[in-house]
Amino acid sequence: MITVEPYSPEWPKRFRQQAELLERALTFRITAIEHVGSTAIPGLAAKPVIDLAARTPAGVDPFSLEPFIEGLGYRLHRSGPKTHAVYTRGDSTGRTEILHVFTATAWPTSHQRVFRDKLQHDATARRRYGELKVSLAASGMSGMAYTATKLQLIQELLNEERASRGLPLVDAWEK
Repeated sequence: MITVEPYSPEWPKRFRQQAELLERALTFRITAIEHVGSTAIPGLAAKPVIDLAARTPAGVDPFSLEPFIEGLGYRLHRSGPKTHAVYTRGDSTGRTEILHVFTATAWPTSHQRVFRDKLQHDATARRRYGELKVSLAASGMSGMAYTATKLQLIQELLNEERASRGLPLVDAWEK
C-alpha cells in the first residue's frame, strides 16, 4: 500500500544531506545534483521518498557508479529504465531515496527535471497531480498500480511542459 503524506519541510533537508554525501562520494563523477520528484515541490503531498537527479560529465557511464556509493547504501536498480541509471537506498520500511543519473546530453531534457519544473511553476498542474496522488493512495493501491494510474496525467503534464519549451513530445514511461 502506498503512503502519501502532506508536504514536509524535512524533505529539502534530507535532499541536502544526501546530495552532500553523494557529491563527496562521486567527486569528479557528477557535475550537478538536484532535488526532483514530488518531495521537491513545496506544498505537494508525496510519498516520503527523496528523488535526486545527478549529471555525469562526458566519459562517465551513469551505470558505473555503484562501487562509489554502495557504502552509502545505494544499489543499482537493475530492472529500472534503460535511458538513465537508477540507484535506490532504503531501510526496513522500504525505499528512502532514489538517485537518477543522466549523461550530460540527456540532462537538460530529462523527464524528472522537466516534470518537476512544470509542477513548480504551474499551480493548476500541481493541484491536479496532488489530488490524484492523495486519491490513489487513499484507495489502497499498490506501488505498480499507483504508478501506472498516475501515468496518464504525468504524460499530459510532461508534454505540456516540453511543448512550451519547443521540445518534441515523448513517452513518459522510460522502461
